[in-house]
Amino acid sequence: MPFFQYNGVKLHYVDVDNRNCKKKGITLLFIHGAGSSHISWALQLREFSKSHRTIAIDLSGHGQSEDTEGEVSIDEGYTYEVDTLVKHLNLDEFILIGHSMGGGVAMSYVLHDKTTTPIALVLVDTSPDLELSKLATGLVKEAVENKIFLLKSKIFEEYTDTYKIKKYEDELRNATPIVMQRDLVACDKFDISGRISEIDIPTFIIVGENDDIIPPTVVSDFKNRLPRADLAIVRNADHAPMIEQPAEFNRLLQKFIIWVENNH
Repeated sequence: MPFFQYNGVKLHYVDVDNRNCKKKGITLLFIHGAGSSHISWALQLREFSKSHRTIAIDLSGHGQSEDTEGEVSIDEGYTYEVDTLVKHLNLDEFILIGHSMGGGVAMSYVLHDKTTTPIALVLVDTSPDLELSKLATGLVKEAVENKIFLLKSKIFEEYTDTYKIKKYEDELRNATPIVMQRDLVACDKFDISGRISEIDIPTFIIVGENDDIIPPTVVSDFKNRLPRADLAIVRNADHAPMIEQPAEFNRLLQKFIIWVENNH
């Protein structure tokens, strides 16, 4: 399993590439949400690795990454971790995809003046102002439900091999409350509302129709402040459409990727 170092902390990521022709397809880099891990993208890694190089990070303290001491922040700590991975892998042309808190990390990454600018951005159920602690109970409940769904999914079993299944089950079931609490504090301190119009790359925003954590009305409002953004609402989905409605989510994402590749 691949790891890289950031400030002396060993961080884990997955790099899945099942393309027949390695020269085709833009690289996709996924960032998970609060209290989660790269496993939240399992249904996308499996599908899109057939046509693209797909990479997903475990932020510090999440998944199989080591923890860091003290508080973390979205616009510095987590953003710098993603930047270090991009430099570690020498990524040049890639699409950055972030869910919830990971969307905040993705936006912060794009706004940072020393990072490699992705060619496009995908934001899933996120906002430039992440006051998630107000909805902490619902967020934790949904995170647990989504993890249970993934554990029962045949696609999840196909994504991992028999040897790793137990380890991933343990990882999903035993995500520490401390990490979630720390993430929520980081989210509360995150607010780039005043800079959102500076994100001047193609941006695709996806939100669940029934998301009561970051509702479609909130997402629609900040979409209108982005210079080059489109919005799609996934029916019968809550805060994690990539898990709750993977077929529709993947269809929408695929459509955007094709557009980017044809217009880049």
